[in-house]
Amino acid sequence: MIRVDGTNYCIDPAGGVAEAIGKKWTLPLIGILGNRPNHRFHQIRDDLGGIGSKALADRLKDLQGLGLVTRKVFAEVPSRVEYRLTERGETLRRALVPLLDWAAREAREGALQG
Repeated sequence: MIRVDGTNYCIDPAGGVAEAIGKKWTLPLIGILGNRPNHRFHQIRDDLGGIGSKALADRLKDLQGLGLVTRKVFAEVPSRVEYRLTERGETLRRALVPLLDWAAREAREGALQG
């Protein structure tokens, strides 16, 4: 619970989102998925640079389970799978922008003071 100006805010009213975004690779993954309409698994892995296939698959499953990412399988040979943010995922991505702005300001100020 966070209390600000007399109002209480539940840390995770969306049920699992805070835990998911706290995991390594989740924030960069959400960012990357919002940069293009559709992504193939290998594109995401290459864009993230350094993530293993298992970790990426786990993060994508977490985000799918929360309704933040969709996975579409195309009936082709070889099969093609694409991932994209849902509307809910895009809303979360946009909600993260003020946090990222704050972190960038803190980094700049810290660098100036350091």
